[in-house]
Amino acid sequence: MLVKICGISNRIDAMTAINCGANAIGFVMGGKVLPVEVEPHAQTVREIIKDFPSNVDSFIVTHLTDVEDILKLSEYVNSTGIQISEDIELSKLKLIRSLTNKKIIKTLVVNNNSLEKLKEIQNYCDYVLLDTRFAGYTGGTGVTNDFEICKKIVFESKKPVYLAGGLNIDNLFDALTIVRPSGADVSTGVSTYSESYLRKDRKDPVKIKEFIHIAKRFDDKN
Repeated sequence: MLVKICGISNRIDAMTAINCGANAIGFVMGGKVLPVEVEPHAQTVREIIKDFPSNVDSFIVTHLTDVEDILKLSEYVNSTGIQISEDIELSKLKLIRSLTNKKIIKTLVVNNNSLEKLKEIQNYCDYVLLDTRFAGYTGGTGVTNDFEICKKIVFESKKPVYLAGGLNIDNLFDALTIVRPSGADVSTGVSTYSESYLRKDRKDPVKIKEFIHIAKRFDDKN
């Protein structure tokens, strides 16, 4: 089971996730970022990624929609991958695929049209990530996904699928049992918030460790 810890904004949280067994780290950068999320500076991300072991992927998780902006940001921070969160035109997704060898995750918002959308995007990405949209924001909302629809998407997908959308240590095992994805992705489910922070999103090391443990244990039992 692949595990991606998303919404990372600092070295401490990134290394905690990696030391606990995360396969990938996501940095939310550019575009319509949720107010509660901490958008790290590109220079900071670039320095953090330098210390990643070769077996851990780094993704910019971006709400940018301009092809050049997306590629330049990824190139600057030197991420191994790009997660495209917005519903950009298929022609743009094709162009990004043709211009980079980096791993591409395409976010697919789960709704009644998801299966049709899957057919369009799956040939131009390495992974599909199933997430929710709430109040105009895609991903990072903490809103739980429709796991029954997700199950159908996983069955139809030709590419490995990350399950996201409201996952946490309490519902992860049941969600994985229903959906049977290739990976699990979490942000708010391992976050901690404090009124003492101007920007509140930080990660809880205990939750990170338990989330990854549950995901890996699921593999052992299935």
